[in-house]
Amino acid sequence: MASDQQGSGTAGAALLKERYEIDPTQRLPDLDMPQAEAYHCEDRRGSGRSLYALLCRADMPLRVGAMRSLKGVQVPGLLTLVEYGIVDWLPGQRRQMAVVYERPSGGRVLPRPGQRFDAIPEAQFIKRVMKPIIQALQEMSQRGVVHRAVRLDNLFWHDQTKERLVLGDCVTAPPGYNNHVVYEPLYFAMANPEGRGQGYSKDDLYSLGICFLGLLTGRDPAHGWEDNDVIRAKLAQSTYASFASDNRVPLNLIEVMRGVLCDDYKERWDLENVDLWMNGRCLSPLQPKPPKRAQRPFKFEGVDYFTCRELAHAMASSWDAALSPILDGRVEVWLRRGMEDNETADAISVAVRLSQSGSEAKSGGDYTVARVLILLDPAAPLRYRELRVTLDGFGAALAAVMMQKKQIRLYAEVLARDLAKNWIDAQGIYSPELGHFENQFKDLTANLQTQMIGWGMERCVYELNEHLHCQSPLIEKEYVSEIRELLPALDRVSLKIDPKTKPVDRHIAAYIGCKWERDTKVQFRVLNENSSDRQILGMVSLLAVLQWRLGPPALHGLAGWIGAQLAPIIAGYHGRMRRKELEKEVPKLVRKGSLPELYNLLDNQEERQRDNDGFAWAKAEYAAADQQCRALEAGKLVRDEQAEMIGQQAAAVLSVFVAIVTVCIVLFMRIM
Repeated sequence: MASDQQGSGTAGAALLKERYEIDPTQRLPDLDMPQAEAYHCEDRRGSGRSLYALLCRADMPLRVGAMRSLKGVQVPGLLTLVEYGIVDWLPGQRRQMAVVYERPSGGRVLPRPGQRFDAIPEAQFIKRVMKPIIQALQEMSQRGVVHRAVRLDNLFWHDQTKERLVLGDCVTAPPGYNNHVVYEPLYFAMANPEGRGQGYSKDDLYSLGICFLGLLTGRDPAHGWEDNDVIRAKLAQSTYASFASDNRVPLNLIEVMRGVLCDDYKERWDLENVDLWMNGRCLSPLQPKPPKRAQRPFKFEGVDYFTCRELAHAMASSWDAALSPILDGRVEVWLRRGMEDNETADAISVAVRLSQSGSEAKSGGDYTVARVLILLDPAAPLRYRELRVTLDGFGAALAAVMMQKKQIRLYAEVLARDLAKNWIDAQGIYSPELGHFENQFKDLTANLQTQMIGWGMERCVYELNEHLHCQSPLIEKEYVSEIRELLPALDRVSLKIDPKTKPVDRHIAAYIGCKWERDTKVQFRVLNENSSDRQILGMVSLLAVLQWRLGPPALHGLAGWIGAQLAPIIAGYHGRMRRKELEKEVPKLVRKGSLPELYNLLDNQEERQRDNDGFAWAKAEYAAADQQCRALEAGKLVRDEQAEMIGQQAAAVLSVFVAIVTVCIVLFMRIM
């Protein structure tokens, strides 16, 4: 995504893609989303369209992939996403994601929670509501996008005549994050909002069915309902029985309402079924099968429960109280006698025994409760104390917690204890999707167990969130969402950072490791060595590789930042002359802004070998001199001098004797 500059038209305005000018002084609160503020927006090219921009929260994972797929899509029933990207946002003194939409002139269907509005007549319902929105969902489905923000307060009238409804924004928060649990199928309703996952088009149809109830009655179906009461109602009865039976659904719409509000995902209508129905095809939705009820209730905290799902939900809501009836065998006995379900009872017996042996026995029972809840209700999200996520929503939930500086301990424990594998095994079926999740969580566990810089939970969050911007405190405000933006961001912040701070922390290392997998194995190995000079050298090498491959050609600020930390590397050379040469050459390369040249200077193998050889020779000379000093101190040096004198005298006598013999031989030869 291109970097954006401040606009020149309005003072303080932000310019997106050098075209769309966002005015921070013109708020549009009527168009706000729960996680994004709306502002007036102008197209500098004068397209004539009425636009507005949503400034997204910086501490919330966004659906950038959906932005990419929906950009420019014009279809009845969907608000047109015109553009998106990063802007320099002066009010927040940081860079933020902005999304530009065409402005609906008819306003929201539900301006405020609980407010009554004009119901849509039955005769106009299919034309004004169903056709445009179903067409929008079909278009999104073809592009591989699920809306997951279908609710009354996110429906807008396209124009002031209020003849056509359009779906609003769905990219400024995780899937389903802002939906009241009334709008969510049961398996999503029981999850934390940030951990619900993307889901499928059938889940959008379920939410749309709840919207249909509101549009037919002129009131919000979610008004007055507490989350836990909604979940209990859906567990005890079907969604249709809980919310549609008292709302006087017109006879001609009962069929489609039963189809889209079916709690059984396999039996719920899909887009093709709804399209066939709108074209006159009669379909008979299957009646939901009531859950198996026990012959005798299980009493938990003073309340009687007759189904496994209701009991599992109650235990998940009172986590600490759930351990006692599990360990003393009451749950197992109830399953055998009350539910006549020996298979589940046997599985729970084995799970309790295994979870209470070895190291897991020290976990305080959390692992035991989690495994039992999975067996009692395999269709529910993965639950571990306050953590409730679908496998698909684990990544967004982890990102939200990390971005908001909350505790990630529960996420680490879920990975360390392989609870995802337990959940997958409890499904009793194999599918490619479950196989994908099994492999994915296996890799995440391996990353977590590798505590070296570049791995750990930081690596997990980037592996799970392709478009998450780097969360390093050093550059988080720079909103680095692509690897090529990393070095320029470090260069920009270099003047604001304490020079003693290392430019590569655990987040930056993990971000590089995830986004740039080639040419860095050696650098990461050196970066994780024990000596400080080797760690710094590995850091310089890692950043130098990025500049060599991605640019820019000069990074003066970052080079100066790194230059202030090179003392351990320079001190690693033994020769004083070499150290002086480095101290003289480093500032020149810092001013040049070239990290590859700086690295080549610091880690010149020929110079290092020459330095090591010289140091070895110097050590040998020193050892010889030291030995001589020791000999002198011990008095051995005098005896050595006397021996040398005697040797010299013997050599002289021998030389004279040899000379006389030689002369004699010569004379004898002449006489002969």
